[in-house]
Amino acid sequence: WGGYALGAAAAVVRYDDQVRGCYHQKDSEKAAAVDLRGWVERCVPTEQDEIELLDRCVQAGCRDGVSGKMESTVDGMPLETSLNCLREIRSAALSMETEEEGEIIAC
Repeated sequence: WGGYALGAAAAVVRYDDQVRGCYHQKDSEKAAAVDLRGWVERCVPTEQDEIELLDRCVQAGCRDGVSGKMESTVDGMPLETSLNCLREIRSAALSMETEEEGEIIAC
């Protein structure tokens, strides 16, 4: 999950760089076209991506690092726990954009 959080942070930083560059150039139309959601989609896996990854790992013979079982779990926790964490990471990244201004509210 730490890697996913880093990916989300990279998406926010890239988005912020683009928006600030557009405003610096006084190009509000271009700034409005910058899409944080697109960067998050590129940098953080979806729930379906996570499910498919774990399924491929199990099919390849991988085992959970804590339970030692060949199952779609992460660190001994159920898949749903991992998906909830992924949802929270994506939500936190997407919350960095304000609707009315299209600016970063926290970095």
